[in-house]
Amino acid sequence: SSGINAEWPLRPGDLAEAIPILEQALAALNTLTPSDVTIVKSMKSPPPGVRLVMEAVCILKGIKPDRVNDPATGKKVEDFWKPSQKLLGDMKFLQSLKDYDKDNVPVAFVKKIRATYIPNPEFVPEKIRQASNAAEGLCKWVRAIEAYDRVAKVVAPKKAALAIAESKFAEAQKSLNAKRAMLKEVQDKLQSLRDKFEENTKKKKVPTATLR
Repeated sequence: SSGINAEWPLRPGDLAEAIPILEQALAALNTLTPSDVTIVKSMKSPPPGVRLVMEAVCILKGIKPDRVNDPATGKKVEDFWKPSQKLLGDMKFLQSLKDYDKDNVPVAFVKKIRATYIPNPEFVPEKIRQASNAAEGLCKWVRAIEAYDRVAKVVAPKKAALAIAESKFAEAQKSLNAKRAMLKEVQDKLQSLRDKFEENTKKKKVPTATLR
């Protein structure tokens, strides 16, 4: 099946590269305690890094922002902080992240994360750590969910295509083997006829030689 693998290049590391990221993110969540979460929740004026992370978490959880007045412009803007505080107040918040259905992230959610947060140079655990250790763990979780989704959606079609291709290859191989068996049968019969012909030819030659 080397030809099949060349046609559908499924690298063993395709899905494997996302697993350590997920494991690291879950490990980061496991270091967080309810008191860490409470510290973030109780922030009156959270640093930009904390706001950024909680926006991303809210998006993945399908939580919509409030519409508030921007003091600078007077226009309505989206604000995730109050919804974030409500989310952080949920006693099962951390567990809900651990149990998150990573295989079925809504396309709109991950698209927003991919477009707005992943490319943001401020949205990296090292920088977020300066604002809050808890937010650093949450940042790792968001990045891990995005990475897993990206890799899984690349791999899934490859796996499906590979399965179809291998099935077709097996069918073709089976047909080829059947034809080879038929050909061998014909060749064996032909060889048998040749052997008999040669044997008969020798028998006819023996009396002639004796007469001489």
